[in-house]
Amino acid sequence: MSTTNKELFLQRAKTYFEEDYERFINELDKKASSGFFINSKKGLKEDILKLVDFEYTDSPFNENSYYHNYDSIGKTKVYELGLIYPQDVESCLPAFTPDVSDVKLAIDLCAAPGGKSINILNRLADDALLISNEINYKRAGALVSNLERMGLSNVMITNLKPETFTKQFSGCFDLVLLDAPCSGEGMIRKYPEIMDNYNLGNITDLASVQSDLLDTAYKLLKKGGQLVYSTCTYAFEEDEDQINNFLNKYSDMELIELSDFKDNKAKLKGTLKYSPITQSEGQYIALLRKNEGDIKTPKYRKTVKNQVVEKFIKNNINIDKYYLYSIDNRYYLSLTELLDIRDHILNMGVYLGELVKDRFEPSHSLYRSNQLFFKNVYDLNDDEYLKFINGQEIDCNNDNAYYQVSYNKYSLGFGKLSNGKLKNKYPKGLRRVV
Repeated sequence: MSTTNKELFLQRAKTYFEEDYERFINELDKKASSGFFINSKKGLKEDILKLVDFEYTDSPFNENSYYHNYDSIGKTKVYELGLIYPQDVESCLPAFTPDVSDVKLAIDLCAAPGGKSINILNRLADDALLISNEINYKRAGALVSNLERMGLSNVMITNLKPETFTKQFSGCFDLVLLDAPCSGEGMIRKYPEIMDNYNLGNITDLASVQSDLLDTAYKLLKKGGQLVYSTCTYAFEEDEDQINNFLNKYSDMELIELSDFKDNKAKLKGTLKYSPITQSEGQYIALLRKNEGDIKTPKYRKTVKNQVVEKFIKNNINIDKYYLYSIDNRYYLSLTELLDIRDHILNMGVYLGELVKDRFEPSHSLYRSNQLFFKNVYDLNDDEYLKFINGQEIDCNNDNAYYQVSYNKYSLGFGKLSNGKLKNKYPKGLRRVV
């Protein structure tokens, strides 16, 4: 760790925390906090918490987030079932700030690894649509995996430059989430290596990127639309100054005052800033509303028809109305119309599966969906659960068919029953020996 970089950070921290500087430094030497939140689209919180088999405590930030100190959370049943998502408690907050009662179309511009997209989808109505976008292709892969595990379906996942959306969808969105790339000062306790590249030039460069992203967000918002801006840094250039400059640039944007929290250190009234002083890592949040401008109707993607695919849907899923889409031989189903985005789509709605010659092969993603109800369901007992996630077949005397495989009624994957054996379709990359 460069001493020069550390000295620079500490000098700046004195301006951030003023009379609480020593308190901040003391907290900075302690272990970083870790958290998770409940996937409320899966079920009731009290039922999900009964399956949590490690210690946790309530957080003061919102009723769905919790602290934990468990190192193997990714190997727990609640994680594998998509019932929880590991995310620091303060990072849960940006998605809880906007009023989503009238939100039908939202976009998360910098979405990976997916926590804020998942949190906002937990709050949105099932007929609302979220565009979850990530410019970095590798990180976008993690976004796809996380959203699939959580079973969230009213979402399109894209790998586009954020400004690309303005060509088709300016003035269309009710809500824009912008968790902007930042210098990461608020994560230094968790990731000390951030200090290795800490310098003023990087902060200045990132502030410029953030300003451009805010311009994009402004264009995408319809009249009355909301913008959530967040970072995990303390730098004024990236936080309060950024929002002040944005408000000065766009007179029709209004800052919506957020409720104060004990030890909130934000210098701009109405915004929020968290740190180790608040028993969390670093987070800055501002909520804004656009009071003027256009209200445009977006163009939606054309649906398709295919007898083989539609026969599979009829035989396996209880559903009356849906929209069917395809990219090459890959088919997607949605309960709401999807935007006419043509390029760099990684997933949209529910990925059903693909046509292989004249045969339809369903996907794991389909059977993870929270929104669909399957005609054939096999609920595993404890022993069968361990066998299933290990990739083993399950003895079963039910009728030959595809089955959604669940545990405690929570979707896990699927299998194909044939001659008394439920053939395991759990993806090899997810399997583990217990």
